[in-house]
Amino acid sequence: MTGLSPDASMPPSEDSADDGLFVYGVVRAETDHHADGLTGIHGSSVDLIVGGSIAAAVTTVALGEPPRRRADLLAYQSVLDALHSAGPVAPVQFGSVLWDASTVLEEMLLPHEDEFNAILDRLDGKQQYNLRASFVEEAVLAELVATDPEVAALRERTRNQPEMASYPERVRLGELVARGLEDRSADEAEVLWAAIEPLTVEHRVRTPPSAQQVLDVALLVEEGRSSDLLERLEDLAEAVHERVRMRLIGPIAPFDFVGEDGWV
Repeated sequence: MTGLSPDASMPPSEDSADDGLFVYGVVRAETDHHADGLTGIHGSSVDLIVGGSIAAAVTTVALGEPPRRRADLLAYQSVLDALHSAGPVAPVQFGSVLWDASTVLEEMLLPHEDEFNAILDRLDGKQQYNLRASFVEEAVLAELVATDPEVAALRERTRNQPEMASYPERVRLGELVARGLEDRSADEAEVLWAAIEPLTVEHRVRTPPSAQQVLDVALLVEEGRSSDLLERLEDLAEAVHERVRMRLIGPIAPFDFVGEDGWV
């Protein structure tokens, strides 16, 4: 989701032009009490602006100091995760700042109420996990040498040779290793994904498989199936731990499942 740029709505008055409203995300209006006590960026409180059946979680910020630090990003994520723990939330892209409550209401909430409600309905009862799987490089390289005669021969010929004297062969060796790792990465990703796809509702590929990265994917999962997913991943991690390292983050707010253009 993207925020409105400053030229999309002029500040209402010179007196209020120094501050703006940082927008975290959108929730259903009846969940307004869940913002009580939340601390957002710069240690500021979180408020809700209600528009019809939905509400935007916001924090007042100085326009001269837009959120950009890692601490700001972590606070943004923390607020959204807290809101998500109480019900569906549609995160708004980090860094979205609007002029004032009227702008949030008139340019964000009311014109897009139906779209936000559709997103909240789709995300209700679901949570996101981020799964990353990467090769244990030493183990996979050993497999590659053992199964590819050309790689093994080139590795042996270049092992004790000066770098410049064996440069063409080293280039060829690098190409073969990269290609072999990419092929193995694609194969490994297919096996892992076949095992977990039935337990997911949607997914988003965050980084395509590569020589270094086997899988980097965001998973949208029904809350009732989260334990099944965790058990399946534990079994997979045990089965492949000698050649693949797996890392799971979550549950978190559904940052990757709210849309790509505009507010939705």
